[in-house]
Amino acid sequence: MTNTATFTRTDLTTLFGHAAEALPSDLVVSGISTDTRSLVAGNAFVALRGERFDGHDKIDEAIRKGARLILTEDTSRVPPSVPAIACASTLHALGSFAWLHRRRFSIPVVAIAGAAGKTSTKDVVAHVLASTMTVLKTEANFNNQVGTPLTLLQMTDEHQAAVIEIGTNEPGEIEILAAMVQPTHGLITNIGKEHLEKLIDLDGVEKEEVALFDFLRDHHGVALVNVDDDRLSKYVPTFTRAITFGLESGADIHPTVSFDDEVRPSLHIVHGSYTLRAQLRTHGLASAYNATCALAVAWSLHVPAANVQHALATYQPPESHGYGRMRVQRSDGLTILNDCYNANPESMVMALKTLQRFPAPKRIAVLGDMRELGASSEEEHMHILNDAHLYADVVIIMGDEFRRAAERLDLPHVIHAAGVHACHDHILEVSTAGSVVLVKGSRGMAMEQVIDLLTEGSGE
Repeated sequence: MTNTATFTRTDLTTLFGHAAEALPSDLVVSGISTDTRSLVAGNAFVALRGERFDGHDKIDEAIRKGARLILTEDTSRVPPSVPAIACASTLHALGSFAWLHRRRFSIPVVAIAGAAGKTSTKDVVAHVLASTMTVLKTEANFNNQVGTPLTLLQMTDEHQAAVIEIGTNEPGEIEILAAMVQPTHGLITNIGKEHLEKLIDLDGVEKEEVALFDFLRDHHGVALVNVDDDRLSKYVPTFTRAITFGLESGADIHPTVSFDDEVRPSLHIVHGSYTLRAQLRTHGLASAYNATCALAVAWSLHVPAANVQHALATYQPPESHGYGRMRVQRSDGLTILNDCYNANPESMVMALKTLQRFPAPKRIAVLGDMRELGASSEEEHMHILNDAHLYADVVIIMGDEFRRAAERLDLPHVIHAAGVHACHDHILEVSTAGSVVLVKGSRGMAMEQVIDLLTEGSGE
């Protein structure tokens, strides 16, 4: 991601204090870069360290390409003639640049957090807001302490709103990102079992995610609260500025939802002058929730109902490469629900509920392991298997976690596949014409390989 955010020596002194005092008084950098492949002359280069890379190894290349300033944790790697700032953490330095740049703008900034559905929600919210304004949004799922600041640094005077996804995998990240993003509006999709290796349990997830609500409360922002989620609904009374939404309970934004025979949602809402009906092109129960989130954000920002209706009706999710978010594919008499993008317990249950709604003579759930569940992994995989056999006629599982869970439960209609080829063969053995097959698992399971085998030669 490139940007042209400008910082003077005065700005640099504001951010880095004494570390910037030796810089030339007329120094101005245009654009912040963390990647020498896209760096252009005049940029500041921030030498990030990661598990598999060290940006300090690219400092010489950055200088050759015309970097005007180097942010480094090791000044010995920078020639004395090149302006540099020594940092205890270049990651935090990158965030500081984004924080200051964000403060230059007074536009609405919507932060989206939550255990599941963040990226899909961000995309549909941004699409709806773009019906009336120029919107900056997080690309893909670049929602961490690198992707978020690089997104904020792209903010320009042309933007009239921003939709920023913020994610976490350890305690304290949402607090850091919320302070960096400085949202005027914030939405948490749900509280669910995510990244339990470090967040430990649901209480830990809740404490981490609601750091966004804490920021909004402290800075008089607008909280958009999913009151279908018991752990979130209890925060409504703590806000002076809150908008509630949901499908299952009374809320400010409470659309009626129906589904066609391909489980595409239709939303109908009557809320004062805010009345509309929209047939979505997306599939599944989760997409109905995503659209409801977009309705709540649009209403909070006074987007006309006619614009919202047209935006929801025309929204198409970004093209995926093999894996998808509840994308419907067909091959040799089978309907495939490609939901291979990722998985945690909440998104698994949502996908299984979508499978149950899909009209078919036989429903087959193909499930891969859920990652990053820590000590709760075995218990959570057992819960999902208990649910799966209620929603599907046949359950085919892949991965050691699901295999161990199945051995403990001894459930009928559960088949363990030792690999993608075995999984493909099992699907063909148990399916009949018109069967619908849900394929879902964590990204590391690469469940799209099963779909590739099913659709080989079909033109999908």
